[in-house]
Amino acid sequence: MVTPIIVWFLSQAYLAKPDLFYSSLAIGALLIVFSVRHIALKRQDNWLLFVIAPVLFFLSLASYVAIIISSFWIKIIFLATAWYLFLYLKNLYYYFNADDPESVEKRAARLDNLFIAGGFLTLFATTAVWFGLPAFVNWSPLATLPVLVLVIMLLFVQFSLFSPNQSRPLGPTAFLITLILTEIAWGLSLLPLNFHILALFMSINYYLGLTVLRLKWSGSLNRRALQLPLILSGITIFFIFITSRWL
Repeated sequence: MVTPIIVWFLSQAYLAKPDLFYSSLAIGALLIVFSVRHIALKRQDNWLLFVIAPVLFFLSLASYVAIIISSFWIKIIFLATAWYLFLYLKNLYYYFNADDPESVEKRAARLDNLFIAGGFLTLFATTAVWFGLPAFVNWSPLATLPVLVLVIMLLFVQFSLFSPNQSRPLGPTAFLITLILTEIAWGLSLLPLNFHILALFMSINYYLGLTVLRLKWSGSLNRRALQLPLILSGITIFFIFITSRWL
């Protein structure tokens, strides 16, 4: 597929000439939207939901590149973005063109995994930019908080494509988790920690919130099902916190 290659070249273009940053992002996002629309031509009802994952992944990581200085990681991020788009569009194509239900189910599972992995990295990049932006511009995090809320909600909405109850992509549980994550983000912004560490905290909390939401959708939300994710998330956050270097 040519879309990942073109997106990679667009990334190289704004890296070489920063004035092309916004135009490259706009062209890249539109190209991804048109690619998904072309692949999902037979599906007229919810094709826009398939746009969320690749577009947010591309925009968030491209914005993240703008605030880091390591050329090595910048190149890795560009390659990771192109590779993610390739995997996503390939599985999306086979999902819509599969001949038997077993193949459709297999591709749906792969797309679901890409939603999970892409959502984790998307939220990391988005919150890293959100936490790090005040160091570059004189903006309060509160001014850009609605953008973070919108990203979190969209990341949750996309999972309704493969949830048992597609008619209610956002219910009270999703709104409550979004509110809790927003409060956590605001609280973390007051800590004198590196924005990468803060973004990692947010990504872990997002994954935990997503686990709760998916268990709720599947009807298996209970104390036993939540015990292991809560313990692992708590231990991870604790060790990262005590080993982090404070500013």
